[in-house]
Amino acid sequence: MANSDLTGKQLGEFKLLRPLGSGGMADVYLAEQTTLQRYVAVKVMKPSLMAHSGLDMVARFKQEAMMAAGLNHPNIVQVYTIGEDQGLHYIAQEFVEGKNLATLLKGRGKPDVGSALHVIRQVAMALKASGQAGIVHRDIKPENIMVTKKGEVKVADFGLAQLGQSGTERKGVTMGTPLYMSPEQISGRELDPRSDVYSFGITAYQLLCGETAFKGNTAVDIVMQHLKNPPPPLKTKNPDLPDVLCRLVHRMMAKRRTLRYQSAGEVLEDVKLLITAFKQGRSLDLVRLPRLEQLDRLARLAQSSPGQGADAAVDKAEMLLGPDVVLETVESAPEIAIDQEESEELPGAKPQVLHASRMRAWDLLDSLPPVPKKKRASQGADIDLTPAVDVTFQLLIFFMITASFSLQKAFDVPPAKTAEGISMNVQVEMPDAGVRVEVDRDNVVYVGDRKAQTFKEILDLLTAEKSANSSVNDLDLILDPDSTHEMRVTVIDAATQAGFLRVKNKIQEL
Repeated sequence: MANSDLTGKQLGEFKLLRPLGSGGMADVYLAEQTTLQRYVAVKVMKPSLMAHSGLDMVARFKQEAMMAAGLNHPNIVQVYTIGEDQGLHYIAQEFVEGKNLATLLKGRGKPDVGSALHVIRQVAMALKASGQAGIVHRDIKPENIMVTKKGEVKVADFGLAQLGQSGTERKGVTMGTPLYMSPEQISGRELDPRSDVYSFGITAYQLLCGETAFKGNTAVDIVMQHLKNPPPPLKTKNPDLPDVLCRLVHRMMAKRRTLRYQSAGEVLEDVKLLITAFKQGRSLDLVRLPRLEQLDRLARLAQSSPGQGADAAVDKAEMLLGPDVVLETVESAPEIAIDQEESEELPGAKPQVLHASRMRAWDLLDSLPPVPKKKRASQGADIDLTPAVDVTFQLLIFFMITASFSLQKAFDVPPAKTAEGISMNVQVEMPDAGVRVEVDRDNVVYVGDRKAQTFKEILDLLTAEKSANSSVNDLDLILDPDSTHEMRVTVIDAATQAGFLRVKNKIQEL
């Protein structure tokens, strides 16, 4: 055993079992927490750093623990405790059984669109949580994104994180990994969560095409491209990608912060719309992304009036490297994970931790949660009635409303009167001449006594009904008040593709 190998050593309540990896600041070990009999990952700061940087490095090491410890989120690697024993400083954190994104890309290549959206969504959720806490990660890259064997995605390594204006960094010193650094990070400017959005965009670019956005022989070559050059169009790197997804990623990578997504939460809003359409089998290029469209309009406006206003001054400042800027690169974070093939029974701990089911290669979409239902107005919630649909769907809705008015007019009759001349209200029921389809409060669709939930299932059932009743052109759509607008539009779209010419809808409790 080498002198630097701490395998078998006891640090506080943690027994180091074997090395997992090594980074620029710390060595990482799989450890058993003896008091709770569970596996954890323990990061031990390299003693050599103490001799070189002393208390400054210890403060940075502790800062990582303090940053991550304040973030309790399922998509962020959880920090348990920080400690010092026998002159060694360590952080005990959640042990993630899986692989980092860089390893997955190298071993399996780029994922399919569904799996990529799954990863992007979960990273966006993590960065939304850190951004809302006022924390800028500053080192988002594939090595710091872990994917478990169950398809869960977790952001790790807050070693470079910055909380507000902490003042702990030396002026003019740029920290980060050059391949993924934002322009403002390179130029030593004050950072906010938009910097993480840029790095996230560079990471998503690599996820979707298998290549980094910028390449160079030296760190300076790469950072100058971040400052001056647009990345090669993502569509040319992977022609199979939907155009709208390419636009979304390029907007994340905008060099001007004002033309970028302003937070990971905004990215998440648009990504959720794409995931909904993907699960319904709809074309992603037909999905309207409100945030993206707004940013594209701002970008066109900026291009039409270059060099005007305060933004021009910001642009100029962001495109220049100050003479006193020192670029410090940071080694890739260690992979705090363990492969199934390398797993061993570890004494004194719960073995079932290492027996999670193996995740199929990039088959991650199955773990997506169902599309959330919108709340009713009676619950006091704000309802977004703008459909995320294409022009065809909007036309269908228009004709459906027009047809309903015509139908109402056709059945308007004078109120009946008794022999004494007293008026009586008469309600005329909508005739059920077409194929009856019901959508209940749980968004389960019933075509007769057969039920469906996905677009394909609905389309198959309606196509079969149309084939069996070729002369029937009407579809009677009965909607529960709690059913969502998205599911109603999905049924209408499926009915149109199945060959039904008219859709008559009625809302009633089911």
